[in-house]
Amino acid sequence: MKKLIQIFLPILIIFSQVFAIAGFGAYGDFDLLKYPSGSDQDGVLGVNYDGFDNAAGFGFLLYIDALPIVDLEADIEFIGNVYKFTPYTALGNLTTGEMPWGRISTYLTVRKEILGLSIPLLAKAQLYGGLGFNNHTVLPVMTLDMFKAAFGTADIETALKEDFSSTDVVTKLSDYMLKNADKISGFHLQAGLRGKLLMLNAFVNARYTIAKDVIPDKSGFPSLWVGLAFGI
Repeated sequence: MKKLIQIFLPILIIFSQVFAIAGFGAYGDFDLLKYPSGSDQDGVLGVNYDGFDNAAGFGFLLYIDALPIVDLEADIEFIGNVYKFTPYTALGNLTTGEMPWGRISTYLTVRKEILGLSIPLLAKAQLYGGLGFNNHTVLPVMTLDMFKAAFGTADIETALKEDFSSTDVVTKLSDYMLKNADKISGFHLQAGLRGKLLMLNAFVNARYTIAKDVIPDKSGFPSLWVGLAFGI
């Protein structure tokens, strides 16, 4: 075993240095946000929806280390949570349902090393900062017009009286919301810590996304993510 380690360890070290000009990986994301509760009404008809705290999901990253001054990182994220909503009429509340909220986001970040430490040919650690731009596809805030369009009726009361405890009904509403999702662009600031051992990289990132109305009436939100990547 000792001889095998002596043979293969130098090979792994050489490959990690020669080919580690880029990498790809995956991460878990946690949005630190407060989605507000709200309502939409038309006379005695309306819908109330609850807010929720935070959202979570996962993402994939691709990074390039080959540039002389800065590094580039591209991410795609799938983040979500669920909330409850209750339609009502003049007679009172109707069936309460549960609706997913989510965003699909892409981030492109230019990173710059702030502080680096290394063990020659074996491991390194890096503290870095970055900035970039982002694009989001976000499920919209619930409205009465959305109910009418989703169920193909001009009568709000008919739409509100759907059985929202039914999976099929909620799926129909969710599909409509997804097809009519909001498109939002913005910028972001990012700081992170990267540890590298041979060809394996571990990342911890804090990011603030500046993109108006990803969260209703908010200009941005912070998030944290932790991931692993493989250098190529």
